[in-house]
Amino acid sequence: MIKEAIKIQGTKEGLVIVLEEDVDIETLKEKIVNRIEKSLKFFEGATLTVRVKSLNVKEEKLQELKDFIFDKYGIEVRVKNFQEKHIKNVTDDEIFNGLEEGITKFHKGTVRSGQVVKYHGNLVIIGDVNPGGLVQAAGNIVVMGTLRGIAHAGFTGNKEAVIVASSLRAMQLRIANVISRAPDKDDASDYPEIAVVKKGKIIVKPLYHLNDLW
Repeated sequence: MIKEAIKIQGTKEGLVIVLEEDVDIETLKEKIVNRIEKSLKFFEGATLTVRVKSLNVKEEKLQELKDFIFDKYGIEVRVKNFQEKHIKNVTDDEIFNGLEEGITKFHKGTVRSGQVVKYHGNLVIIGDVNPGGLVQAAGNIVVMGTLRGIAHAGFTGNKEAVIVASSLRAMQLRIANVISRAPDKDDASDYPEIAVVKKGKIIVKPLYHLNDLW
């Protein structure tokens, strides 16, 4: 897992560290120290680049890493966010027009209480969203499990966004700036449901009632 999450490459930019996922900062420090100390002369006065491919890597971890490398070696660290760079090359029409956006993040596993999963496109959760968990997307949200936490689709103002779940029992639903609690349910639905904005309000319908929505 660590080998997949952290890649250290020598390129024309110098040493490039690629973070695929959120990683243990101490493990990352150890790997960087081992690599830099093999070629200290090469890195004198150089700039080290960290490319972040996951939105789950926290800013405070990156700052801690930058401070550690600068204090120990005097090397400046540049951080390049792969997702932000990619998103800048995508037009608003590709991201924000209802159901046909192409940029999508797949999150595997349960979103637990206190956890936030956020993406500037569509977001598909392959698992449940527990109470206290928060999922946010600039586009649509699809939960391939039970949605019990909070879902916020279209957070940049896209009222055409939708929220779909195999079992929709959310604490709260948000689409753009429209907020609604899901209806109270004693039992889980045995069919998927979809939440959309109609006439300024969020309504929830069985997924097979699409003809009633559009």
